Amino acid sequence: MRTCLVVLSLSALAVQTPQIFAPGLISDANEQWRITFAPDGRTAYFAESEKFFPFTRKATIYTSTLRDGRWSEPVVAPFSGTHSDIDPFITPDGQRLYFSSIRPVKGASRSDIDIWMVERTAQGWGEPIHLGPEVNSPDDELYPSASSDGTLYFASGPQAPAAGKHYDIYRARRAGESFRAREALSPAINTTPAATDAGPQAAWDFNPEVSADGTLLVFTSLRPGGHGLGDLYASRFVGGEWTRAENLGPEVNTAADEYHPTLSRDRTQLYFVRRGPSAGDFYSVPTASISALSRGK
Repeated sequence: MRTCLVVLSLSALAVQTPQIFAPGLISDANEQWRITFAPDGRTAYFAESEKFFPFTRKATIYTSTLRDGRWSEPVVAPFSGTHSDIDPFITPDGQRLYFSSIRPVKGASRSDIDIWMVERTAQGWGEPIHLGPEVNSPDDELYPSASSDGTLYFASGPQAPAAGKHYDIYRARRAGESFRAREALSPAINTTPAATDAGPQAAWDFNPEVSADGTLLVFTSLRPGGHGLGDLYASRFVGGEWTRAENLGPEVNTAADEYHPTLSRDRTQLYFVRRGPSAGDFYSVPTASISALSRGK
């Protein structure tokens, strides 16, 4: 009987529903966009906007520190606050922070979103650096993430839904301090528009979050057959190829909109945004509670 009770207790602990992360402090009344953590897990960077970003295209990156078990009041990140900045990502070694921004490039104003980075210095984060044409294009580039070997993953697509245009996920391999030309991921991840699609967004695949070891990719897709609006999917890198994307299922996805996934460094926790009838909030859930992520770990 005692053994059965222990087994039941462990099973109950393994199944947990997503909970709002830092409610009222980080997850507040505004729209939340992508959260990322320093390697020690005690400093967070995230983006926030008063209104829905795809419409306003205005956001700011904030930072908060975990102190005595509570996250501090967020403050604007030192490299943000002047231009529209979103989607921060700290590399596994903590030495770079990538983000997407609408800011001038070499003094010339731009309306599209490009990927930038800041590097860690003795004084904090350095000045923002534009990643250049190997990564950026005249379309929007959003949601950068990087594995430990420096390979950058991101999404690229139109500023607004349009017939014949859609979002795909790309990678760009590091070449010294720069990058090789970007390449789209395989059809196992990127869907192709079909004549039967309900609209131009049905083939959108975006928000790629790669694990530090480069073997797991979690992303958002609007493809048919999901649980609601945006759903979260996962793919594993096996034998030099990405496996066919798998929906994370009802443990995460609902009739609401789920997007902007973040994996903890040890892959034990998944963070994401769920947008209900009003603003989007950050949620967190142990990956052990998600069958699509716990299998084959």
